[in-house]
Order: sequence, then C-alpha cells, then structure tokens
Amino acid sequence: QRDQNNLGNLKTGDTFWSAAAVIVAECYAILKPDGVAVFITKDFVRKGKRIAFSDDWVRLCESRGFVLERRVRASLVDEQRGGHLFDSEHVWRKKRASFFRRLAEAKGSPPIDWEDVVFLRRLAG
Repeated sequence: QRDQNNLGNLKTGDTFWSAAAVIVAECYAILKPDGVAVFITKDFVRKGKRIAFSDDWVRLCESRGFVLERRVRASLVDEQRGGHLFDSEHVWRKKRASFFRRLAEAKGSPPIDWEDVVFLRRLAG
C-alpha cells in the first residue's frame, strides 16, 4: 500500500521532460545569439538496460532551437600503466563512481564509464 503523503508518490502533473523543456527554453531565451550552453549529462541504467539519456537531452535541446556544437566524453576511469616489481607492466585503474553504481555493476549492470559534455549553440538571427 502506497502512502499518498510520501513526496515520491505525489503526482504534480509535470514530468521530468516537460519540466526540463521549460528550463532549456529559458536557457535559450537568456543566451545572446551565438551564445553557448554547456550541459554535463550521463546515461543511466533502467531494468538492466542502458538508457541513452545524453542522446535524449541533445534531442530536447535541439527541439528548443539549439544546435549541437560539440560533444565530448569525460572519462570517469583513470588508467595508468607502469613498471611493477614482479611484472613487466602493471595497470592501475581508478573509477569515479558512486557506491550505488559500483554495487549495481558488481551485480551485472552495464558499466557507465563516462559523462558527456554537450556544447549547444544558439544561432545568430
């Protein structure tokens, strides 16, 4: 039985995407022509499948008038190679992930090893 007073169960009428559309439209409105908005996004996993959130975010921004200028992957994994006392080469790997992401990946969830940095331009005129 769901508690209707629980904030997570409240239905306000807005969805994430409708609220995000308002925010993106306001960002577009306040930018000067040729101005650039930069968003950092990351895919997520739902029911064991990776959801391409970054692609959806870019589509939303383009639907509000932005043009994708550049998309850069920012790695969440730092990998270094070097000599080791007993091996000819050793690889040190450090991943920047939350406790919950690490736990999910340990249980077989697809890895998410990068964030996307998307640069979107408001065209002149």
